[in-house]
Amino acid sequence: MLLYSESPSHLKILLLLGQDADSLSLIKVIQSTELPCTIQECRDFHKLDQLINNSPQTFDALLIDLSESHLKYMQQLAYIINHLPIVVLAPLGCEHWIKHAIQLKCEHFLIKDLAGGFLSLLPMLLLRAINGSREQIARTQAELDMMEHRLSLSQIVEGSPVASFVIDCNHMVTHWNSACELLTGKKAFEVIGTNNQWQAFYSEARPVLADLMLDDALEKNVDLLYKGKVQSTNSICNVFEAEDFFTQYGEQGRWIYFTATPIRDACGKIVGAMETLQDVSLRHEVEEALQASKAFLAQIVDGSSVATFVIDRNHTVTHWNRACEALTGLAAKEVIGTQQQWRAFYPSERPVMADLIMNGAMADDVDQFYHGKFRPSHLIDGVFEAEDFFAHFGAEGKWVFFTAAPLRDMDGKVVGAIETLQDMNERRLAEEALKASEARYRDLSITDGMTGLFNSRHFYESIDKELERARRYGRPLSLLLMDIDNFKKVNDQYGHLEGDKVLQSLAMVIRGCLREMDSAYRYGGEEFIVILPETRNADAINVAERLRQRFADQVHRPSAGGIINCTVSIGVSQFVIGDDAKSLVKRADDGTYQAKHQGKNCVVLVEIKPV
Repeated sequence: MLLYSESPSHLKILLLLGQDADSLSLIKVIQSTELPCTIQECRDFHKLDQLINNSPQTFDALLIDLSESHLKYMQQLAYIINHLPIVVLAPLGCEHWIKHAIQLKCEHFLIKDLAGGFLSLLPMLLLRAINGSREQIARTQAELDMMEHRLSLSQIVEGSPVASFVIDCNHMVTHWNSACELLTGKKAFEVIGTNNQWQAFYSEARPVLADLMLDDALEKNVDLLYKGKVQSTNSICNVFEAEDFFTQYGEQGRWIYFTATPIRDACGKIVGAMETLQDVSLRHEVEEALQASKAFLAQIVDGSSVATFVIDRNHTVTHWNRACEALTGLAAKEVIGTQQQWRAFYPSERPVMADLIMNGAMADDVDQFYHGKFRPSHLIDGVFEAEDFFAHFGAEGKWVFFTAAPLRDMDGKVVGAIETLQDMNERRLAEEALKASEARYRDLSITDGMTGLFNSRHFYESIDKELERARRYGRPLSLLLMDIDNFKKVNDQYGHLEGDKVLQSLAMVIRGCLREMDSAYRYGGEEFIVILPETRNADAINVAERLRQRFADQVHRPSAGGIINCTVSIGVSQFVIGDDAKSLVKRADDGTYQAKHQGKNCVVLVEIKPV
């Protein structure tokens, strides 16, 4: 509780006097002086405690007009008023009462002389008592604050697990905690009270960082003593940090991170400095191992003959080896440190396979960009491989096989991705040449070399498939078998070369009369077969008649002169349940035979007669 007024311009005085005492003249005299004050009376000692402690307004002083009735309460009064400054007025001839006031540790009292001279001294005495009390309270508070500050600082320093020491304005060590003892090997009792803090760090006397902080000499001496090692972490608080290697710590020395912070008084003046030290050797070992690992990775990537690049968690390119430069035509310096790896592969920005891997893509995500071109790796989970054609690689473009795999940290978290690329152009060209060769060989194996129609071997492969389809789905199927009339006579009269031209002419007519689904075959010699899927008797006869007529209209002019007019006899059969290739061909062949006997150059349908 405040026992004095917060306003120094106006004082509040509590007047304690006897029941029969006359206060008017006393109050009048006090108020007539230049002392600005308000006086409140109290005549009941028992209400004094309540008045002092429960009043919404505090009092600056207690003025006691001492009477004999007060003497027996003086001891209790000491507990009630506590630190409130007191001025005691004792009646003339009752000076011995003053000893009771001394019990209150009261140093301010006056004897009320009959002439009233004490009244002229009273205002001055009241001010002295009030100012003295305030000064004492302020001094006591400052001492308590200092003690609390020192205690707090000691607790902070001593209780900290971080090695710490404190020096005062004279560079004398005031604190050196247990963590500092453990780190430096110097005991607190060896250092506290001295300015030998340098002995824990250096072989000869020189300022430590806290000393420079205290002398405000960092700017002048930092390059001399800590060149390239000190930096400010907070320009407002002037906290400085540094990192250095100390050979005397441990068997192989240790890296120490240390900071220096100024300690200021209430006015902002630097009165000391605190330095903290942390062993960061393990961090340096990890960083060195990381650098070694990065260098090792760089050697693996850069030394590989396989085109390879690496991106980090931000999709920034970190490696782009020479093989990648050669394949893509994009120099490493143009792409490393950027997120423009797409430039090597695509005309506009889009994710490459490594980007998709970095984003945790699943097969559906990859399919959006590499539909029908990729597959998951059979060896490693989360790895995808693809093959695509890149038109701007080289003069004519290249086929490239590429894979992308995640790079993970020790916790399994994806921190990057690596992509490899292999030029598959030669293999692709070889495969295409092989496919073309196989296709050519297959065509040759199923094609009649003279007419260009399918051969008889391929006929039996095809008819079986068409018969199976007709049986399964109940669809119609017809067959034409034709034989050139009097072909032997053409060969005998004009020679086999002219005969071959006749065969080729018939093949051309057949091709001109067929639909896309139909197929034609040279069955043997001058015999030809046509398969007509989805075709019934009537339609098959129409096709046969059209074919017969067109061939009959053909005029063949042999080189020896003259004109050759050839015709063809055609037998027609339609698939019925129970038919196989042999029976279906047999009926068509019978139709051809009948057409020959009917005068040739005609079409005959042979049907199975109902039983």
